[in-house]
Amino acid sequence: MSAASTTATTSETGAKPSITAIVAATQSNGIGLNGGLPWRLPGEMKYFARVTTGEVPAEQLENENTNTNTVIMGRKTWESIPARFRPLKNRRNLVISSKGVDISQSPNTESYSSLESALDSLSPADHPDSASSSGKTRRNFLIGGSQLYKTCLTSTPPLVDRVLLTRVISDFQCDAFLEDFTKHTSTSTSDHSSKSDAGGLIWKKATHEELQDWLGFTVDEINEEKGVEYRYEMWVLNTSTDTHSP
Repeated sequence: MSAASTTATTSETGAKPSITAIVAATQSNGIGLNGGLPWRLPGEMKYFARVTTGEVPAEQLENENTNTNTVIMGRKTWESIPARFRPLKNRRNLVISSKGVDISQSPNTESYSSLESALDSLSPADHPDSASSSGKTRRNFLIGGSQLYKTCLTSTPPLVDRVLLTRVISDFQCDAFLEDFTKHTSTSTSDHSSKSDAGGLIWKKATHEELQDWLGFTVDEINEEKGVEYRYEMWVLNTSTDTHSP
């Protein structure tokens, strides 16, 4: 689908879009195995769907496409979604692939050759101080994979301003990992930076109450499914830290 639109885009306004990364990761930051998830947690998947879709009634989403949230993903993440669930329903799907991807049979889906071009497609309503005609603030979610997470989390400043992290406490074998953003400091630019590199931590963990306020619904902090324990967390940029430092 073409990205052409009559709505002003990020590149035209110069405004930075507000983007939330949403991801489930083990305590060693494992997020995937063999191109899929190492676990099967239906409750956590329902949380993901509810958060990324938003709290707008389904009939309104169907009638007013401009009110839908956006999910941004790489080609491998797109292809890892079972065909019957592609594209993610009631959300605008942006797929990033330098090699191209076939979305001809996927409504409400657009492909972009780079992260920059995908972000440029976001409109003023995708920014934190803007709202749609319904009064609902449109939200953007980065949903994977590991390389996109790393790019957005290691940029200076970060390209995401919030991380919804499901911390899987049980251990799983993984071959794909999340950038350990919680240890990034205002001077860190490499994977091996630590608190001792001088400068404050870029990210801070929000309280569970703050997470629920942002979500707009209540959710248990600690959960368990099929013997697997996990915790819902929210991390936000530490405004007391200069994230523009080199």
